[in-house]
Amino acid sequence: MDGARLSRFPHLSWLPLEFEASAANGLMVGHFQRITHFLHKARKGRHSIRCIHQRGREERWDADERTVNFFPATGDTFTVLCAPQHEYQGVAFAIPEGHRETIAEAENLESHFSLQRILTHDDVVLESCMNTLLAPARPDGDAEDLCKDEVARRLVLRLFELSGAGIPSWNDDASIFDHRTLLRLTAYIDENLRIAPSLSDMSIQVGMSPSHFARKFRQSTGLSMGRFVNRRRIGRSLGTLKTDVSLASVALDLGFSSQSHFTRIFSGLTGMTPAKYQKQFRRTVG
Repeated sequence: MDGARLSRFPHLSWLPLEFEASAANGLMVGHFQRITHFLHKARKGRHSIRCIHQRGREERWDADERTVNFFPATGDTFTVLCAPQHEYQGVAFAIPEGHRETIAEAENLESHFSLQRILTHDDVVLESCMNTLLAPARPDGDAEDLCKDEVARRLVLRLFELSGAGIPSWNDDASIFDHRTLLRLTAYIDENLRIAPSLSDMSIQVGMSPSHFARKFRQSTGLSMGRFVNRRRIGRSLGTLKTDVSLASVALDLGFSSQSHFTRIFSGLTGMTPAKYQKQFRRTVG
């Protein structure tokens, strides 16, 4: 952990762990000293947890795939006993304690605030962030690292929020996304043109609230996300219209609500209808 590189919102020095067990194997036992923050979630199966602290205090609870467990860095020494009821698969992250202070300072959160133990069910933000951080590396390594940095930041901010510290205010943020982040966001949009990713989907990619993402995206591109998506759709359609495919099929494949909607957007951006463009292209190549 100590030798890991620290990035701006450091996930790279987090320690991801994946494990599996069954009731036949008995208890899984973990001993923790000078603990870093610890985040745990079952991927499959129910389990019972018993946490025994050094001075005799004990906690017990049951959890399943819907539950995320968060243990704060208390400096205490304790033992965790996990008893799977059937086949069990889980994942955990050890988060260096100093990262809490780093992110709290960067976001102007109260420096004296301490994270508390959390047991939460069906938290979409934590679930999405953990899945992203566990995803295998992609060929575009730098862009992937940047995306995961932002997601790691969002995860820690969500833990602050669940602990009652509130969330940062980004109303005065006049910065823009850097080039690599915009490339990553554009690639994600292009992969999902048919379903048009929502602001919520996009904001999770960079660890922001939807409203903050919407403002920053407009500042970075000069367009709302909806207009940006439609431009990418129309750009994609220019190649498709060079074939004999029907306009209704093009509209459906690109996620427009109807052929008339596609025609209206296409005409507004190109100055001609898609039917005229298709006819003109055929005449040109003929």
